[in-house]
Amino acid sequence: MKLLIFDDHRVITDAIASYAKANSDVEIIAQCHRIVEVKKAFDKTIPDIVISDILTDEDEGFALFEYILRRNKKVKIVAYSSVSNDFIIQSLLQMGVSAFINKRETLATLWQKVEDVYQNKDNENVRNLQKIKNLTVKEKKIVLMLTQGFAAKEIASELNSSVNTINNQKNSLLLKFNCNNSTELIIKLSQMGLINVL
Repeated sequence: MKLLIFDDHRVITDAIASYAKANSDVEIIAQCHRIVEVKKAFDKTIPDIVISDILTDEDEGFALFEYILRRNKKVKIVAYSSVSNDFIIQSLLQMGVSAFINKRETLATLWQKVEDVYQNKDNENVRNLQKIKNLTVKEKKIVLMLTQGFAAKEIASELNSSVNTINNQKNSLLLKFNCNNSTELIIKLSQMGLINVL
């Protein structure tokens, strides 16, 4: 396995590299601390796996991940970050990142995930995308009516349901997509491509 490690903190890349070498047969092609170093490393050797932080002093990782996946779609990216925002994590998985591990997890957990991704044992990306796109027909109707400014009573009348049922389904959607209100829900679902708001 050819591995590239990127984090703006050297202590992180050193710890991952040390653990990887001690626990598997791995070739570390680069330990990078700046985005330009990652790009230079890619010019020399394409890794099998990239372990990368998302947020650095330079930039957000999205642009870097897009660059990596444009260069070679076969490269698998394991995002390793202290970010805990579900929307960011889901967006990463949607763009093609293979897995996400929180930095609070142990190096053993990180490395197990890396090996699973490398051996195609882990299908986290597909599982998460299925979970994200799990809008039922009725949920979609409710959301689309919310985008048009319909109140719960009007939605209930249109869908032959009780107001309580509509409110329960709306609250379930807010919980499911981790939103505080209908506006936030509409924006998030639109950004995820689950609804089309004109």
